Amino acid sequence: MNIRSATEQIEGAVRAYLAKDEHGLYLVPPQMQRPIIVMGPPGVGKTAVVAQVADRLGVNFVSYSITHHTRQSALGLPYIAEAEFGGRTYRVSRYTMSEIVAAAYDSIEATGVNEGILFLDEVNCASETLMPAMLQFLQYKTFGQHRLPEGWAIVCAGNPPEYNRAAREFDPAMMDRLKRIDVEPDFEVWMDYAVTHGVHPAITTYLSSKPANFYKVRASVNGTRMVTARGWEDLSRMLLAYAHEGIETGQELVSQYLQDKQVSEDFSLYLRLFEKYQDDYKVADILSGSAGEDICGRAARAPFDERVALVNLLLDALVSQAHAVDARELALSDVRSELGLREGDAGTPAAQGGAGRLAALAAKAQDELAEARSKGGVPEGRLLRLAGRQELLEGLRALLARIESERRPETDAQRVAERLSSRLDERARELEAEATSCARGLDHALDFLDGCFGEGQELLVFVTHLAVDPTFMGFVANHGSDSLARHGSALMLHERGSELLGRVEALGR
Repeated sequence: MNIRSATEQIEGAVRAYLAKDEHGLYLVPPQMQRPIIVMGPPGVGKTAVVAQVADRLGVNFVSYSITHHTRQSALGLPYIAEAEFGGRTYRVSRYTMSEIVAAAYDSIEATGVNEGILFLDEVNCASETLMPAMLQFLQYKTFGQHRLPEGWAIVCAGNPPEYNRAAREFDPAMMDRLKRIDVEPDFEVWMDYAVTHGVHPAITTYLSSKPANFYKVRASVNGTRMVTARGWEDLSRMLLAYAHEGIETGQELVSQYLQDKQVSEDFSLYLRLFEKYQDDYKVADILSGSAGEDICGRAARAPFDERVALVNLLLDALVSQAHAVDARELALSDVRSELGLREGDAGTPAAQGGAGRLAALAAKAQDELAEARSKGGVPEGRLLRLAGRQELLEGLRALLARIESERRPETDAQRVAERLSSRLDERARELEAEATSCARGLDHALDFLDGCFGEGQELLVFVTHLAVDPTFMGFVANHGSDSLARHGSALMLHERGSELLGRVEALGR
């Protein structure tokens, strides 16, 4: 199955494992909660999706690569203890708690959340000395004397032997105790993810025309040469960072991530061409509705690959802006809720505790943001939301500190709350202006594409990619776009897109 279906299966299984009846008993008894093993080639996103499942379910996530462990580090170190049996005292061997089991307890202590997912990567590459203890752990959730906390699901990942010479097959008796999910690379699923998660538009455009280069594994005299989904996404991050810092990119950088000479050379050449498209087509002018007839004329005469590049440039700009506005709106809502203030509210809860309380809230928000960043696999939207929340709380803390330093008689709790609420209302107006600008940009982009290409393939690609992005469609549902609803209906989008567009149309009635 593809990674999207695998994600649904993993999330469904973990939810079922954590479900309890009215008596607080697990619906699936712990001894019947089979560890999930996700088997698939490297770089398809196995680790990332499990981290995202944990984040969505609000449970802990602890990750270990088994190849980094020996029997001693996984099982624990032996020590001599005394025990009494039948009235006689004996010296017996005991083991310290496994590092892996201890990490689960550490996570519970740090978050206050009792449930979680323990992710064990490359599980079928464990050393021969560790494998017996590993099999015992998968079967009984126990390393030596120490058991994984109740309410923790085990999810493993492994590579088939054809992709990893250190991998081995589990015996049939062991596989009968695991819940196996086989994953294969799926270009269409990854493209939906890439467009909605800010993957560099040069990559999405290139792969649209050359999907065969999305995933490759080649054996050569110099070793295995690979191009994976992980490689493309990591390269995207570097391209964006290099552009931000004004650093020139080239074949040397690309080949570090796309470890197949033919593909890396081909993409490097295309990247130079794409950068020229970025200079020639003024995306900001298109989104503001001020693009000249020369730009539209060039687009209309352009070859198909250049048209697709333009479509992806527009998608990247609009989706990035909409996701950023959505995250900041959610952050504002979080802060209002945390302070007990609604829009336009002038109550006093926000002022209770003074600058000290706001400083504590800002520090807590900073810690939560740092923890999310350190976990890895946390969705970009959630990181933006946490960052926006921390920024707002820090700004309010500084404002309240200034108010208190003034020591004016009129700065009572009511007036302090009014000033804090006014600052949040001001932020809401700024976000509404940004949202309006983005919605207008969407309408201008649609009008531009319609004027250049009519309701052809280019417009279909543009609208379809937007329709599979829940965050963007939620943004449109909240802020409106008559143009998107009109074009979407005319193009007769697939069922999912039509449902989402129906919500947009309903808002206009």
